[in-house]
Amino acid sequence: MTTPYLALGLAGPHLVELTGNRALLSRWDALPVAFTVLGIDRVDGSAPAAVTLTSSAVGATLAGSTKYGRFLITTTPQRDHPYNIARRVASLAHLSGGRSGVLIGVRDAYAPEGPKEAPAWGGAGLGGGAPLNAQTAYDAARAVRALEQSWPHDSIVGDRDTGILVQSNRIVHVDIDNSFSIAGPLNAPEPATGASVIAWYAATAADTPPVSGDDPIELVLGAAGSVPVVELGKEPPAGGIEGIVLRAGVEQSVADLLDTAERWLADGFAPIEPGGSLRAALNLSAPAPLPSPARAAFPAPKPHVSL
Repeated sequence: MTTPYLALGLAGPHLVELTGNRALLSRWDALPVAFTVLGIDRVDGSAPAAVTLTSSAVGATLAGSTKYGRFLITTTPQRDHPYNIARRVASLAHLSGGRSGVLIGVRDAYAPEGPKEAPAWGGAGLGGGAPLNAQTAYDAARAVRALEQSWPHDSIVGDRDTGILVQSNRIVHVDIDNSFSIAGPLNAPEPATGASVIAWYAATAADTPPVSGDDPIELVLGAAGSVPVVELGKEPPAGGIEGIVLRAGVEQSVADLLDTAERWLADGFAPIEPGGSLRAALNLSAPAPLPSPARAAFPAPKPHVSL
């Protein structure tokens, strides 16, 4: 049986603590864990803490100020439209060199609900909104995956002989029409490391994601997933698991969490070399490309000699 890996879960106060302490940040960056969930309390059903930081903003800080640590930002379509989620996910992957990914949840403990008839996204007043349920969250995950792949990284060719910088005809519309209506494409290219890892939070069997032929979910965290979450101070479950997320409570410190993580890594959990992409660290294969033929967003470029 494969030795399980160790990951970490940080709540709102821990994000404030970690980003404000260079010594803790350096210690976190060197720890051989698989990844860290930034703001796990947003999606795990916890009550909101007194303080927090936006998960993607913390991700951007870590991407720029660290070299090795891998992380998942947390998000839901309750507050953010999937197009905006996709832009953040792709941007973080570019900034971090693929060390980042996204954990999708159904509800965000820190976000207000929208109108009663459309509590997801509708609160922003910029669209019709959608029901606040697992199907909406799953449709958001599918949109993030498709949008991030809509501008293939290898379409950027920089051919000086022809003057063609981008094979623009390979940038495609995603043409999504489910909980969200999106034509696309994303206004940022796919990261050099490929599409980002998409994880899902499932506290119970009722929270498990729907299944489709183009399933974007690569990792399920929580009691109903392959990677359970264990509270700091409790013992890990025995056997049959892929990995564990060790989660600190709001009354516990980041230093407490790192102390325990170091002990567990020395006592049976598989260390994963810091650095490199999150996809490689989890030994996940690259997702399938978008179905072909997809609708091109731009005509094929013509050679020119302006360069």
